[in-house]
This record gives sequence, structure tokens and C-alpha cells, in this order.
Amino acid sequence: MGYELIWEPHGVIKRFVGEVTDADISASIVVTHGDERFDSLRYIINDFLGGTERSVPPAAIEEIVAIEHAASISNPRIRIALVAADADFVEMADQYAGSALKAYPTRIFSSLDEARTWLDA
Repeated sequence: MGYELIWEPHGVIKRFVGEVTDADISASIVVTHGDERFDSLRYIINDFLGGTERSVPPAAIEEIVAIEHAASISNPRIRIALVAADADFVEMADQYAGSALKAYPTRIFSSLDEARTWLDA
């Protein structure tokens, strides 16, 4: 598993490490959305700072956005912070954040501190 979930009182951090695949991202979504805490979430931080390689094709990103869009019916109050510094992960985050299907307010940050400042505002 190339990710870990860190549950917080009002959100969850999905920390991705090593090679990040679309299967890892999809698995993290299935676990998060299936958890009883999902309906009370207010934020999700996708932390790609520990990622060393991206194996996520553009078509998979659009599928991920579509799944998140469907989840917004159950919980429309989530904000998503994408944290990435590596150019390849920033490109992936840009595609996600720029998708026409995106339902949640989403921003890209280069540090967790910046993401938390936005989420706390």
C-alpha cells in the first residue's frame, strides 16, 4: 500500500509515498468514502510530498474526479487540499483541480502548512 490515512476530528490526510498509482488513489477513496466518518468530514488533504514516482494516467484522474463528484451528493461540505512539490505531481493535481466535473472546492499547495492555513480560513 503506497498510502496511509490519518484521521483527524474534521478531516483526513491521505499521505502517499513512493510510487503513487491510480490503484492507490482509488483504494484510498474507497476506504475514506466507506468509513462511517465520511459524512462528517469537512476536508481531505491529499499529501503527495512523499511520492517519488507517479503512475496515474490522465484518464484515471478523470475517473477519480467523477467518483468524488458522486460522493459530493452524500457530503457536499468537503474542501480538498492537494499538496505537491514535484512537477509531475503538481501536473496531476492541476488536472484534478481543473476538471469540469470537480464538485469540491480544491486548491493546490506546496506545503502542509499552506494547506492547513487555507482549510482553517
